[in-house]
Amino acid sequence: MQRDPKKYLSDMLDRAQFAVQLLADRSAADLESDRLLRSAIEREMMVLGEALYQLHRIAPKIAQRINRWDDIIGFRHILVHGYDQLEMKIIWDAVKLDVPLLIEQLNEMLTEKLV
Repeated sequence: MQRDPKKYLSDMLDRAQFAVQLLADRSAADLESDRLLRSAIEREMMVLGEALYQLHRIAPKIAQRINRWDDIIGFRHILVHGYDQLEMKIIWDAVKLDVPLLIEQLNEMLTEKLV
């Protein structure tokens, strides 16, 4: 059974909002030193990227409307397959700088009629 594109967008939004919330009152040093926090953030970003990857498979035109969609999917691949190459500053910057913009875009897309 194929999922509705809005479900993937909603999953992405949920993961993005939770990641931002997790780091709201935390520092980059907290992310570096707190393994539980780091694991939670990495997991949220992996699922967010996977949701976008799956969306791209079923509705590429919708997925490609997301700014830097290919970078988000690539980031997911690095989290999963290249974890040893990842620096916490990259994750910190992504969640603090890029994810809030993604949240805005996802909110806008979810209010549109997609089909």
